[in-house]
Amino acid sequence: MKYIVGIPYVNRLDLLQKAIESIKPYWDHTLIIDNSDDRDLRGHELSSKVRIYEPPVPLTFTQSMNYIIRLAEEKGCDIWMYMHSDAEAHEGTPEAFLSIVESLLREDRKWAVALTLGDTLAAYNMDAQKEIGYYDTIIRDYFADTDYYYRMELAGYERVFTPLSEKMSHFQSATINSDIRRAFINTITYPQAQAYYELKWGGPHTLEKYKTPFNR
Repeated sequence: MKYIVGIPYVNRLDLLQKAIESIKPYWDHTLIIDNSDDRDLRGHELSSKVRIYEPPVPLTFTQSMNYIIRLAEEKGCDIWMYMHSDAEAHEGTPEAFLSIVESLLREDRKWAVALTLGDTLAAYNMDAQKEIGYYDTIIRDYFADTDYYYRMELAGYERVFTPLSEKMSHFQSATINSDIRRAFINTITYPQAQAYYELKWGGPHTLEKYKTPFNR
C-alpha cells in the first residue's frame, strides 16, 4: 500500500514534536507543511526524521489539504493520511490503523475515509477522492471538513469509524488558543464560513437541502 501522511503546522512546536514522535512507523512517508509565520521548522532537527515543506507563503488549511492530495496523486498513492499537529497516537496505534486501512482496501466496500478520534488521524481513499474532488478553498478552515464529508455522502461513500478513538490524544484547538490574533480572526471567519456553507448547500449542517453546490 502506497501512502503519505500530511501534517499542516502553524504553531505549538512542542505539540508537533509529540505528534511526530508518536508516529515513528510513518516517518518515511510523512510530510509537515510549515505554515508558521516565522518559519519555525527551518533547519529544525525534525527534518532528520520527516520531510518538511516550506511553501512560498503560509497556506490555509484547505490549501494544505489540496497540496497533500496533489502529492499523493503524483506518487500514485492508494491513500493519503492527515494528522492534526496537536494530536498524539498511543503506542501501537499507527500500526493498528495501517492494518485496518489495508483491510479496507482489500474489501469490496465503497469507503472514503477511515477515522480514529475523529480526523485527528485519518486515512482517505484515493479512489473516492477522484470522484469527490478537492477541498473548497473558499473555506479557509472551519467547515472545510463538513463540506468535504457532505460531498462524500452525496457521492455514496462511507465514513469508517475505527475502534481506535481511545487510542489517540488531542489537545483540541491548541493552534487558535495559543495565538490571540488567530483567535480574534476566527471570530470573524467562522461565521463567514458558516454562512457560505449554508448558502452553498441550502441549509446548516445536517439540514442541507441541495444535492449540488448552490442548487445548480
